[in-house]
Amino acid sequence: YFTLAVTQPSTASLGGGGVCLVHDKKKKVTEVIDFLPRAGSTATGARLATGVPGAVRGFYALHAKYGKFRWESLLAEGERLARLGTPVSRAFAADLAVGARLLANDPIARQVFLAGGRPLAEGQTFEQHDLASVYARIRRAPGDFYTGVFAQSLVTAVDNAGGTRTTADLANMRPNAGPALTVRHGDDLIHFAPPPAVGGAVASRMVAALEGRWAAAAVDERPHLLAETAARAFAERGQWMNPDGSARAAFYSGSGKGMLDAYDPARHQPVQADRPNDAVPASSFVVLDADGNGVACNVTTYGLFGTGRMLAGTGLFMAAASGVTSGPPAVGPVMVINPTVQELRFAAAASGGVTGAPALTQVLLDAQIAGVKLAAAVAAPRIHHSGNPDVAFIEEGTGEAGAGALAQRGHQDKAVPLPSRVNALQCATGRPNFGKCEIVADPRGFGMAVMVGKD
Repeated sequence: YFTLAVTQPSTASLGGGGVCLVHDKKKKVTEVIDFLPRAGSTATGARLATGVPGAVRGFYALHAKYGKFRWESLLAEGERLARLGTPVSRAFAADLAVGARLLANDPIARQVFLAGGRPLAEGQTFEQHDLASVYARIRRAPGDFYTGVFAQSLVTAVDNAGGTRTTADLANMRPNAGPALTVRHGDDLIHFAPPPAVGGAVASRMVAALEGRWAAAAVDERPHLLAETAARAFAERGQWMNPDGSARAAFYSGSGKGMLDAYDPARHQPVQADRPNDAVPASSFVVLDADGNGVACNVTTYGLFGTGRMLAGTGLFMAAASGVTSGPPAVGPVMVINPTVQELRFAAAASGGVTGAPALTQVLLDAQIAGVKLAAAVAAPRIHHSGNPDVAFIEEGTGEAGAGALAQRGHQDKAVPLPSRVNALQCATGRPNFGKCEIVADPRGFGMAVMVGKD
């Protein structure tokens, strides 16, 4: 038995990286594994600064610590699909349509994805023999990706593509494992990824400020309350965040004390905030197994197709360089654990970007704290405010829900498409084989949610 939710996938490939929250029920551990791409040592000032991929070492570390199957078996299916072909999904076709112009500028990517001058269409069989060869090598010897002859060939390919990466950058790439940021709500602990996962950090501050207020707030006040809190959380970032998302000083999220001290339920109060330039997009997956162990991850190349440059002979896109050619990594999943019985109650991840943290926060607060049904919480119209510009953005096409309540409180509001998608799972007991779990895919995208097994 297991449950699985995946947001609409971007091409967050082996050339990128990510961040995961992992809960091991037996060991009574919930921790973060951070393998986000970091800017290469020669990235600053470069014409095409690129990131150092963390995906291979990150997922290998995740597997080494928590995996049960053989590493080789996990990569065999990806290799098979790349070699023998797989139908283009609706999600991938949508991404290709958006990124077609970027891909057309790179001769290697153009040959793979725009054969005949048009993007691959939904249902069309898609093969990547170069990528299959890389999978085969990683399946046999994952360390080769970072050291030795193959690593040198990757660096040469990056140089030829105009990017920035050295053999030392690859050799020094290390995933980081450590404690999550936590916010207590009643008997539960809400876990977030810390900086440089900026989305997790911002969401943690928002939830810390709102977990004691949200359920008690009137429904017509909640859009205003969320917008005011989001604006303050984004304004705070200037006090602690470096351009690459790392923290200048110790970051603490456990208490929202002070953030809403001056909050006025009847009136909008502008804040001084930097204009965000958060990197987008990201994919995510959330999984819970029959034993109550869970994982929630974001993976990203800091762009729909990273830099848009594909490395010859590999099938890999180069990731952008966080803080140099892209904004900070606006990613970060969430996981709610009851520490007394070590059961996972809720897990979710957004598809990234500046709107990701408020979207994730809104779904968590509605579903886990206000008692809204999970499907309704995921589908609910979204509100976003990043402080700069001083505008409350309302999700377009939702009847401008909340617009009247926001305008009455002095907000300038604007209806726009809000791109972040949130997939989530929720369990009454944290044990899916008891039949008390629900898994929901965001209806805005083409992701999936499935429960395998039976009660």
